[in-house]
Amino acid sequence: MAAASYIFEGTSENFDRLVLENSRRGLVLVDFWAPWVGPSMRQREMLSNLAQEYAGRFLLVSVNTDEQKPLAERFGVRSLPSFKLFKNGEMLAEYHGVQPEADYPRIIDEYAAKPVDQVSVGAIAAWQAGDPDKALQLLVEAAVSEPDNLAYPALMAKILMRQDRIDDAPQLLSALPEVFQNEPQISGLLTHLDFLQTAAGADAKADLEARITATPEDAEARYQLAAVCLHEDEIEQALEHLLLLSRQVPVYRNGIARKGMKALLDMLDSADERVARYRKELFRLNY
Repeated sequence: MAAASYIFEGTSENFDRLVLENSRRGLVLVDFWAPWVGPSMRQREMLSNLAQEYAGRFLLVSVNTDEQKPLAERFGVRSLPSFKLFKNGEMLAEYHGVQPEADYPRIIDEYAAKPVDQVSVGAIAAWQAGDPDKALQLLVEAAVSEPDNLAYPALMAKILMRQDRIDDAPQLLSALPEVFQNEPQISGLLTHLDFLQTAAGADAKADLEARITATPEDAEARYQLAAVCLHEDEIEQALEHLLLLSRQVPVYRNGIARKGMKALLDMLDSADERVARYRKELFRLNY
């Protein structure tokens, strides 16, 4: 084992335990190298530095192919340097030859677990402890230092929503640059907030139902009814009204019905049968 507990030397004897078993807990990168291949020595150094920098987000297993020929044969290593990525007991990807230095962290980030966001963890803990002001203050300070990290304003908006501050939350998100407002995690929240505001100012449910019975293409009434249904946790009814509105008046409020369907489906568990069913309907709307 190397000096750090997340860098190991791989052998035929320990490979299955070290790589395959550990890959069920996280990303394992196996670097195949040989001391007589200059490029593989450079790659080995870069990967070792990254393993230390990432401090456990991935496990680095170094295999000297001169000493571990059976392993090289087992995994079809024909050229050096070469590295392979393992997760959940399976190989995900492999790369041959030295990569551009900037590509190594990009490749690892694609597969490795994301680092724990301590600010968000602290803010959620403060909220759960009954101190929303402290939670918001932590997020404001973090957003100032990392203005491109949308996780902070998104969580701030969610806390404001939990406080029933449904006018403050959209003001916060609408103050973001337009390019950020179009990001899925922000646009979805804005759509959800629009539902809440619409439901708060909507007519009585019975009156809305009477309006669309009399005039099925009444877009405003149908959208308000969808918002009221959502507010009352009648998810499927809300989706049905939004689907009808998308078919009848697709341009209503710049396609808010379609955006609303997407936002609602993103809220549901991916295993919920309604997700697949209504995503198919969304797809059909495009054709």
